[in-house]
Amino acid sequence: MRFYCHEPFETTYYLDENLDQVLGKLGSPLDLANLDRIAVGAGADALLIKEMPYQVGQNFPLLAAIAHKPLIFLMRDPRRSIASRMRKKVEVGDDPRFPKIESGWELWRKQIEWCEKHAVEYILVDSTDFRNQPESVFTEIFAELELPFSTEMLSWQACPDVELDNLGGRHRHLYNSVLSSTGIRPETSPAPLVEDFPHEDGWREHVERCLAIYDEMSGSAARIVPCESEVSVL
Repeated sequence: MRFYCHEPFETTYYLDENLDQVLGKLGSPLDLANLDRIAVGAGADALLIKEMPYQVGQNFPLLAAIAHKPLIFLMRDPRRSIASRMRKKVEVGDDPRFPKIESGWELWRKQIEWCEKHAVEYILVDSTDFRNQPESVFTEIFAELELPFSTEMLSWQACPDVELDNLGGRHRHLYNSVLSSTGIRPETSPAPLVEDFPHEDGWREHVERCLAIYDEMSGSAARIVPCESEVSVL
């Protein structure tokens, strides 16, 4: 795995750019071989693309058509993910009540249904699973992708100078933590309560709808789960 493209459809959502701009981003991904703190195998030439459901939107079939391995749909308890997004908005002085489509859950489920309808292979990964049992979960993920896995992949050198933002710095603050990280931190804090979210503008009802989708999909046969002996109850 040598190349990484971070949210190539981001500017189609925020800046209303056309697909020519997306093609340009896909054609000039981050070359990991240029990062002297990351070892890249001599024969590596694969491209990893990370995207958000609401950003790719109606262009999801185009993105899915590029894949040569099963798609990975990442999920996180929406009480955690929505609360986190609200905190990040507050960090830069924005209104924490972002457009609800950006929670992603309704589109996320529709994109999974599209994969099922068109026989596109996919797997589901819960972030709490891999944060608390990374070796178990990633061993299974890599097996699904037919890629070699080593526990050495669970730690890395920080790369705070890497630029992931596509909006001229507008979202740079979102990546400070991950680019400064050196490993996977466990998810140990309890999820917020639905009552912790604003009652105004239907936010609690929105969180409840997202939570219902999350609970439904958590039981999917496509979900990668840790080995039973390693699961910890939070």
